[in-house]
Amino acid sequence: MICPHCGAATPNTLPECAHCGKSLQITADSVFAMQEDEGPVSDLGPKLVRYVVGLVVLAAVLWYGTGFLKGHPLVKNDLPEPSITLPEARLPQPKPPATLPEAELLEPLAVALPTALPIARPAFGSRDPRFRRLFLERNGGGADTEAAVKLGLDWLKSIQADDGSWDYKRFGVDEKYQKEGQDHRMGIAGLGLLAFLGAGHHHEAPGPYKEAVAKAVRYLLAQQNDQGQFPGTMYHQGICTMALAEAYGLSNDTSLELPTRKAIQAIVAAQTTTGGWDYSPRSAQNRSDSSVTGWQIMALKSARKVGIEFPDEVYTKAIDFLSAVSNDKGAIGYDVGGNREWRTSNALSAAGLNSYLFMGLEPTDPRVQKAVGILIANLPKAPAPIGDQWNPRADIYFWYHGALALSRLGGQEWTIWNDRVKPILLGLQDKKGDLKGSWRPAGTAHADRCGRVYVTTLAIMALEVYYRYD
Repeated sequence: MICPHCGAATPNTLPECAHCGKSLQITADSVFAMQEDEGPVSDLGPKLVRYVVGLVVLAAVLWYGTGFLKGHPLVKNDLPEPSITLPEARLPQPKPPATLPEAELLEPLAVALPTALPIARPAFGSRDPRFRRLFLERNGGGADTEAAVKLGLDWLKSIQADDGSWDYKRFGVDEKYQKEGQDHRMGIAGLGLLAFLGAGHHHEAPGPYKEAVAKAVRYLLAQQNDQGQFPGTMYHQGICTMALAEAYGLSNDTSLELPTRKAIQAIVAAQTTTGGWDYSPRSAQNRSDSSVTGWQIMALKSARKVGIEFPDEVYTKAIDFLSAVSNDKGAIGYDVGGNREWRTSNALSAAGLNSYLFMGLEPTDPRVQKAVGILIANLPKAPAPIGDQWNPRADIYFWYHGALALSRLGGQEWTIWNDRVKPILLGLQDKKGDLKGSWRPAGTAHADRCGRVYVTTLAIMALEVYYRYD
């Protein structure tokens, strides 16, 4: 066994340790004796406890002291913050060189431009409500002419048939023409549509006349055949083609392009070898009529404004025809190649002047100057009854063509014409009753055949010349 006193191995048969000689029997006294021999007991445990407690107390003091010092700084700085103004940065101004090197120019590229645009809305931009007032005031119109135009359009809208046409025979057509086989409904529909378009109203824009215009357009399209022809005479063809072209240009409705193009092709095909147009396409007599020709020229001009082209020789032949039927004084005659006596008139001179201008003749051209002189020398007069007849000088056809031509030329001649004709037109418009807004067919040529609707459309268009073309 191991001696509890010296730790040496000793036989357990002996009562005392063989090494230290102490008793191997364990008693209370022997235990205390062993403790005294081993020295004092260690106090490491109580010391650790004291250390831990001291560290906890120190940490608590530091935590509290830190919080206290945060709210109670030892040093207070009540001095204001110093105001510092930084100097403005200035960049040095560059000094250009005394001489600059010459820039190398690039060679222009050859770009193929289209000869015709698909749509030419700017051609009728002067009718836009945003600009119409400017053209109106600059060219001699005013609130009185615009009020008359509105009254006239209101009346046309009120009597329009459901199919988009106008039953013109109900209003002032002479009894002997009521049963006439020839029907002018097609041409009247074209004129009615032109009256609305002349003030910028079309079927794609909101407004009080949108549906009236849409119905008139549908009527024209329904009557046109596959070759682009409209029923009736070449008067109807020219008027309706002009109306379709303007409706296309104002609305940008591309569905109208093909019908307009076909209608123009029909006009070109109908030109006679004498250079003008007759009542029927390619008449057997090869006759040309200056009045019928005037409407074809206006239709062709409107087509070019919307990008629909045709050969230039069409204009060249027409100019030659008009020159051939003019006398030395510049008055334009009626026809060639027919059986009717050749004659001139103020209305034909006005229609011919319009055609010259639409086909590109300059205002300084002698033919233009002579025709202008004829118009100014024969200014319209207000109609007055002479017995049972009216003054034959009351010719709405002359008034319309004269106003359209001279307004495009401007200048002193237009001022003289406008000062004379505008009061006459305003005075002849009915202001009361069921006919309010329409014009009486007083002694007007063709009024006995086409009545009040015909006169009203041309009167409205004569009061729209201030902004009809820019």
